[in-house]
Amino acid sequence: MGDTHHDPTDHSRTTQPRAGITMKDNFFWPGLILLVVALLGLMSTVAAAAYRHYEWLATTVLISVLGVVAGALWIVVERRRVTRIEEQWDASHPESRPVGALGEAKS
Repeated sequence: MGDTHHDPTDHSRTTQPRAGITMKDNFFWPGLILLVVALLGLMSTVAAAAYRHYEWLATTVLISVLGVVAGALWIVVERRRVTRIEEQWDASHPESRPVGALGEAKS
């Protein structure tokens, strides 16, 4: 697909233009990595509690919470960026609007 940073939506080859967008658009990856870090922090929290290393609980909980918040925020911001780019493309290409089930153009 080439460089997808400017417009990650596939307008020409599919009826589902956002299918696989998290793999095509590299700007989603930092958010996904932060969510993985949060998951590892949660696993570390459980392990620290299980081994009674209570001095690590605050640190691992903080890593988990910050990872979830930052990862989710990153994904939301990127999703809005993609939606804005898609709306700009739709506005500049009105003849290529998707057709609904009854044949009318979707708005």
